[in-house]
Formats: sequence, C-alpha cells, structure tokens
Amino acid sequence: MNWNKFSELNIVFTQKQKQNLIKYKDILQEQNRIHNLTAIIQDQEIIDKHFYDSLIFTKVFNPDSLEILDIGTGAGFPGIVLKIMFPNSKIYLLESNGKKINFLNTVIKELELENIWTLKIRAEEYAIKNKEKFDVIISRAMAPLNILLEVGVQALKIKGIFICLKSKNIANELKDLNNQETKLGLSLYKKQNYEDEILGERNNIFYIKNCSTPTEYPRLYSQIRKRPLGK
Repeated sequence: MNWNKFSELNIVFTQKQKQNLIKYKDILQEQNRIHNLTAIIQDQEIIDKHFYDSLIFTKVFNPDSLEILDIGTGAGFPGIVLKIMFPNSKIYLLESNGKKINFLNTVIKELELENIWTLKIRAEEYAIKNKEKFDVIISRAMAPLNILLEVGVQALKIKGIFICLKSKNIANELKDLNNQETKLGLSLYKKQNYEDEILGERNNIFYIKNCSTPTEYPRLYSQIRKRPLGK
C-alpha cells in the first residue's frame, strides 16, 4: 500500500495513526461483504478514494481541537478519518441508516476512539434541536448545496464554518443555489480546487456563518426537496 500521496497534504503519520487507518480499512472490507457500505473495496482504492479524499480540505483548513458535525457520514467519511488524524477534535457522525450506524459503532469500539459519537437521526431534525453547537459542519457527497446547507445550518455556531466536499460538478450546484445561502446567514468564505490524477477534480467549498439562521429554516424536508433554495 502506498501512502506517499499524503505528503502533498503535509500529513505525516504516527505509527498509531497508520495502524488505525489500516485496521479501519480491514473492518470496512470485512463488513462490506455483509452490508453494502461502499463500492470502493480494494486496499489502495480505499486509501486514495476514501482516506486521502477525506483529508484534502485540511491543506487549507485545520480542524484540530474543534467540535465537528459530519452530516451523512455513511461509512465514516470524512468523520472517522478526521478523528484518527486529529484526535483532539470532537466528532459527531450523523447518519440515518441503522446498518451504517452499527458499522460506525464497531469501528469506534475496535479502534478505541474517544470523543466521537454516532447520531441516528435526520440532519434537519438534529440541527433544530442543537442550534449553534458546532464549530464546523462538514459533509462529503451527501446532497446538493441548496439542500445540504439548509438541513444543517442551524447547528452551526456564528463564525463557524460549513465545509462541503465536492467534485467537478460544483459549478452547477453553485448556479442552482443562486447565492441564496445569505438567507441562512451564510456567505462564501473560501473555495479549494484540487486536481488529482486518481481522484480527478475536487472542489471543496467553505461557508462562514455571519449571524443566526432565521427560525423558518430548515423547512420540512418534503418542502426542501420540492423547492430547494435558489429555485
């Protein structure tokens, strides 16, 4: 297995971190034979397309020692990877699929990770109950921007950062959003464009929360899906 690419992100592994990532990979491959967790199953593919991809944003943003909500974490990307690499951060893994929650709990137990929690609940429900709790909200390939921002934003602190890990289709998502993030109290903070020979184009979008989100957001999910922001 080749880990050389991580040096491009200025990442240096401790022995324990690399051991935990390998153990995480092994559990993922084992459990994936029973449950459909990921279509990416080969050793190097998991390292490149899950672990490395989860960490690209850290080249321009340091998540260390922050309280982070990972919305739609799936099999733990990027949340568990962040916990392994930035152990001082507090990580909340939000996922509505019960089988994936069970998998995440297995990984947390086997790797003996601390200050990391799983949440089996819809994002918009959790955000309303936990207003302005998190320094960072992050999500990888969960939903388009005009849905993702609305369902999660209430849980973000003022001056907190909403990080959306995206691929090459970001231009269409930004067009569909039509600058309507301002209705949520957000403004565009930073864009990270990253080209990789294996992953292709990656576009990570960072929003900063300038003020409290109006109480009418998030709307019911059926309303959000029927008429997303910007439509």
